[in-house]
Amino acid sequence: MKTRISLTLDSELLKEGDKLVDNINFTSRSEFVEECIRKYLKESETAVILGGGDPESLKIDGKLKFLIPLVGEKTILDMLFEKLSSFGKIYLIAQREIIDACFERFGEKFGNAEIIYIEEKKEMGNAKTLELAKDKLSGKFLILPIDQYYEFDFSDLVRKHTINSTIFKGIVTLATTPGSTDKKLGNISMSGNQIIGHEEGKNPNRNLMSAFAAVCDKKIFEFIPRGSVKWTLQEDVYPKIIKNGGMFGYITEYPMFNIHAKKDLLELKSYLEEKKTRTIKK
Repeated sequence: MKTRISLTLDSELLKEGDKLVDNINFTSRSEFVEECIRKYLKESETAVILGGGDPESLKIDGKLKFLIPLVGEKTILDMLFEKLSSFGKIYLIAQREIIDACFERFGEKFGNAEIIYIEEKKEMGNAKTLELAKDKLSGKFLILPIDQYYEFDFSDLVRKHTINSTIFKGIVTLATTPGSTDKKLGNISMSGNQIIGHEEGKNPNRNLMSAFAAVCDKKIFEFIPRGSVKWTLQEDVYPKIIKNGGMFGYITEYPMFNIHAKKDLLELKSYLEEKKTRTIKK
């Protein structure tokens, strides 16, 4: 649905813009202004990649699992960055070994996104890892694990959270996906689009599970205590936000791979090769 509005613009700026309204780049001023707004909103988006904890726990056969080539030279982190390349900023939080490896491969920019590295000195749980970026974050932000593969549109999750935050005062919108046998993924209960329960691997008969990816308002930091205390999102933060009525779900049926061991990596590699073959045949 389109809405008619009136705008007052600098005349020189308008002349420059009109040069692109040529039926090749844009067919009308409205289309041009709409695209500028869309691009600005996209580039204002912020993502936080959580790679905290002992680097040894993120390795398979002695190699950081998210930097192991899967399709050609592409790794999980390459594919994650590709999905975030139109964002404005990507904060990557991890211990020094991981930061050095990522900086060597990606530097400080990927596509349009600026990559900012934050060092975690001591493992205290992923909520405390996230807290290291607190002073750098202003509005809503996307959080992602460093070692998972996603196919759904992150920007759509951001849009859904904007609705949940504006209308329902939501603090977190968590991506969820139909049930899995993976016991390391949280069990989710929902009523409508509101999450009313989140348990870590306690129910073997699960209809919905956490995909971990989430968009958060800065209010999430009110649920993370200061100081040297171990604190996780899944077990300490989310239950409190749910009790407060501030957690919502975003259901996606797109494939997601949570990489724990070599067999998970091989399954993802096989899936990506099959996907590439199907694309070529089309």
